[in-house]
Amino acid sequence: MPPVPVILAALLVAAPAAAQAPTVPRVAETREVGSWLLACSADPITDRTDCVLRHRLWIVPPERGEGPGIALEIVRREERVLPAVTARGLTLADTGRGALAFAASAELRLDQDAALDLPCTLEGRDAVCLPAGEAASRAAEALPRARRALVRLRTAARLGSGGGEVYALELADTAAAITALMERGPGAPPPPSPVAGFLEQLERLIRGQ
Repeated sequence: MPPVPVILAALLVAAPAAAQAPTVPRVAETREVGSWLLACSADPITDRTDCVLRHRLWIVPPERGEGPGIALEIVRREERVLPAVTARGLTLADTGRGALAFAASAELRLDQDAALDLPCTLEGRDAVCLPAGEAASRAAEALPRARRALVRLRTAARLGSGGGEVYALELADTAAAITALMERGPGAPPPPSPVAGFLEQLERLIRGQ
């Protein structure tokens, strides 16, 4: 009898010729709250809802309208909400945005408060820059009332837009946006880091720029 993988492969090849059950997409919903966009999607099997709360303006927009952009987000870490600079869904083709994940950080200033350093790490295939320690406490306290955010990206490899610019984002109804995010559940924990091969290839491409 052929091994199971061979049988499965044969079934997959023959599948297009037979009737096939429709796929069920994740249920997506986007809501605008002030200057923020709350985008949520629900898994049709578990009903688990994952949400991303980002500023409606990109820091660096997706190239040609596709792939990852760089955004100012509000993320949950346990019961605390923090500002973050993110580039989500990286692939090996996204070396400029992937530079956020290596030897990189972002600077964030809320209103006239002192600037905060946001070290960047890779969570799954997302580059996420977050304040840590005492800076995280300051950011969590200042964020709901802030009216303006200034962001500067500092990366080991030059971003396509130059990498040294200061981006200004006007903030509105941030407290209400945070409340809307908190009402959608505990939030997903940071995903595990990708396999070492992806990390090594992405870093090699970035270092070679």
